[in-house]
Amino acid sequence: MHPSFGFLSTAAACVFLFVSCAKTDDVDLPIPVDPNEGYTFQVPDRAFGEYMVYRGIPGVQQRMDTLETGALQTNFYLNPDLVVGVNALSLSKTSSNVSALEAAGVATAAQKIQDLSGVEFFTGLDTLIVTSNDLVSLDLSANIDLVELSMNFCKVEALDVTGCPNLKKLRFRASSQANALLSDIDLSNNLQLRHLHLRSHAFTSIDLSANTALIEEVDLSENPGPDGNSGTSDIVIPAAIYDQVQAGGGVLLGVIPE
Repeated sequence: MHPSFGFLSTAAACVFLFVSCAKTDDVDLPIPVDPNEGYTFQVPDRAFGEYMVYRGIPGVQQRMDTLETGALQTNFYLNPDLVVGVNALSLSKTSSNVSALEAAGVATAAQKIQDLSGVEFFTGLDTLIVTSNDLVSLDLSANIDLVELSMNFCKVEALDVTGCPNLKKLRFRASSQANALLSDIDLSNNLQLRHLHLRSHAFTSIDLSANTALIEEVDLSENPGPDGNSGTSDIVIPAAIYDQVQAGGGVLLGVIPE
């Protein structure tokens, strides 16, 4: 082979490699995704936010914000587009739950949840458990798929579940520290209700005429009833429902058949 030909071949190979490398180097690199993108709602109740982070709820994050004073503060945010797929929130603050939270190093372990703002974005929620918290108000108008609501020992003064037509289980035993107890509730839209526990409130009567699916429990004990005596089972419910729960082996407390 002619020496000049070998030189040209070597040069051509180098040019080819250079061009190939240049093409590789020119490939557009992916732009890093902002980890905070979409997390637009700041959860006002830190105990609520941190509990969700502890539970690993998708679409909820904590991040360090710099205040105007220059100080750093941990805040909690949720992504409305991501939390719609969450089916359950279990946020009880019973003594055993508090102990578990403390052991995990949760700063707000012993702090009761007072504000559930942000729950309206969980439109796919079917189970909400907030037992032993300090909630005074609770808006569930956006949670139309809710099936189970357990809120024993909360301080909610009025409860509207008319926007939860799929509700099957409602447990709300009143807190002795509540400023006001329930004396009335509209259950006419909860046609699938199977389990009703409204203990220790201020009911003298209740309309369950529409709740023909009740079979697991009807507990209205420790309510005053028409005679004002919380120790007597004198809150009247439809005989058909009473008999149905009794025949199904369910719980009947604080009620008598009409």
